Amino acid sequence: MKEPIVIHTDEDYERAQRRVAELNAAADSPAKERELAALAEAMLAFELRLDDAEE
Repeated sequence: MKEPIVIHTDEDYERAQRRVAELNAAADSPAKERELAALAEAMLAFELRLDDAEE
């Protein structure tokens, strides 16, 4: 099993956004959908941590 995607920095977040754009341009496949879901989850977790830090 592959390791989970974790975003720690703004640079990681930007890299994830670029990867999402790459995947959206690629042909549909189960692997693509799994990676998109993992990226979305990691990006959301990062955004929530930022929100918590601001409060």
